[in-house]
Amino acid sequence: MGNWTKGITTSLLSLLVLLFSLEFGIRVYDAVVNDEGFFSTDKRNQLTALNKFKNGIIPFRTFGFDLYKEKEGVLYISSRHGELFSIEKPKGVFRIVCFGGSTTEQKIGGEHYPLVLQSMLRERSSGKKIEVINVGNSAYATPHLLILLELDVVFWKPDLIILSENINDLSVQWWPNFIFDYSNKYGTKYYTGPDYAARYSVANLIFKHSRLYWFIKSRIESVMKREKSWPIMRKFYGDAPNPMAVRVFESNLRSFIILAESNGIKVLLSTQPLQSREDYFVRQFAYKPYNNQVLYPLHDEFLKHHKHFNSIIKKIAMDTGVLFLDNNQAMEGKGEYFIDSIHYTQKGIHRLANNYADFLLERNVINDAD
Repeated sequence: MGNWTKGITTSLLSLLVLLFSLEFGIRVYDAVVNDEGFFSTDKRNQLTALNKFKNGIIPFRTFGFDLYKEKEGVLYISSRHGELFSIEKPKGVFRIVCFGGSTTEQKIGGEHYPLVLQSMLRERSSGKKIEVINVGNSAYATPHLLILLELDVVFWKPDLIILSENINDLSVQWWPNFIFDYSNKYGTKYYTGPDYAARYSVANLIFKHSRLYWFIKSRIESVMKREKSWPIMRKFYGDAPNPMAVRVFESNLRSFIILAESNGIKVLLSTQPLQSREDYFVRQFAYKPYNNQVLYPLHDEFLKHHKHFNSIIKKIAMDTGVLFLDNNQAMEGKGEYFIDSIHYTQKGIHRLANNYADFLLERNVINDAD
């Protein structure tokens, strides 16, 4: 009996040591690779970020992130990845705000392109004080960006706004019954807020501070999502995108520019780079939970439609006289820059940031600041 008890005790101790080692290893990896604090739980603990919103959605946004954070009794702007900036722009600072969807939000190895751009500009601008704030959010389209600009960013008094958005607007026409306010897409259950009841489960609450738990949970959910996924279903749309979708995209971009410039803010529009291979497109969309509702275009049509929306971005920039950068021309089709059709590798993030840095410095945009 003593040997049996000793064996059980040894096994339990070995299991505890193993779990502790795995927890420690994940925290070290996050600290070194993902630039997350060793003791911080905010990035892994899904409940932390949701707690303040568990009784309702963020007003006027339906989904997104908390733009503000209080520290030592002072309220700060909190970028998409938690970098803090004074709400009142400091004297002598050139402030840039980067708008977009997941390609702006995207963070790899502790880096996202606005953060890399900030570092490049500070290093290459002879000591100028420069801030670059990332307000990109996955799935944001031009209506979300308009609301974000009007209700928040204009009060931060940025000197320049960078806007790069294409596919989130383009894809609205793949959902049934296109309508100008995009509610045919963003009014569905996939975008109208998280399932708080599911998030606040007993297991989530008990293990909320364990990164190992969230790591394992995310892997299981990923496998289950793939098992429940729907195949990509395609439809013939023709060579040109929906004319209504084109008009709405044009109108939203023009409204964005008018709102920014009427508040004394310069605007830089950019095309969205694309990896044109079909296997990259499948990699991006094959496991979406809404694929039973969406009808994707034939791939050659998708390429033409995406190119058409990029041409709209250029046309609007030329018509309005705002700054314009063709990132697609610099990066299109180069596999080392992409993990799927539009999202970047770490090398792609650096290339994108460098494109912006070169453009802004060559045209003395920062030197022209008041």
